[in-house]
Amino acid sequence: MSGIESRLAALRWRYTPVMARRNYPKGAAKREEILDVALETVAENGYNAATIRTIADAAGLSKTGVGHHFASKHELLTAVLARRDESGVEATHDAGVDLIFEVIREVLARNAKDTGLTELYIRLAAEATDPQNVAHQFFVDRYERLETFGIAELAELQRAGGVPRDMDLRVLSVLISSVVDGLQLRLLYDSTLDPEPIVDALRELLATAAKAAPHS
Repeated sequence: MSGIESRLAALRWRYTPVMARRNYPKGAAKREEILDVALETVAENGYNAATIRTIADAAGLSKTGVGHHFASKHELLTAVLARRDESGVEATHDAGVDLIFEVIREVLARNAKDTGLTELYIRLAAEATDPQNVAHQFFVDRYERLETFGIAELAELQRAGGVPRDMDLRVLSVLISSVVDGLQLRLLYDSTLDPEPIVDALRELLATAAKAAPHS
């Protein structure tokens, strides 16, 4: 396995939520079917159309049948986000030290098309700031994983001269993930917005700052 393939494999593990990695020995196939239907419903019709009733009907179940696998709509939709994350990313194999930016470009390009799932992500992320919300821990864990991935990839980029040597990588990782979240929200307001030049501009800003920084 090449270096880039190893890093992508590690990314998929970090990016896949714990919820999505659990084993469900009883009713696993039906649970996966419900998730598939729910994801398709949100992707095609948006957040508001994803009710327990519509998902149950599409899956050929009663509301009680869906409730056997998911205690609430929020639990089901959080699992839908976990399923979306589980699909991972397929960054280009020649990305090299720029893997983090290739991942961001691909994620944003995908999310620009999947507006229903992007809306779901934004709405649940806002609601889950409440520690009592069923999705709260999902987002806490998700941000921690993305931060870990960001720091590791930015460290490699820093060694290659693409990030200033004295820059705090944790701060930069949080900054980049915040930019990505902000762009997802902006895309819901303006579907014509192309996120790729914005990601490229961020990469160029960091590269320019690295070149301008004094070298010890």
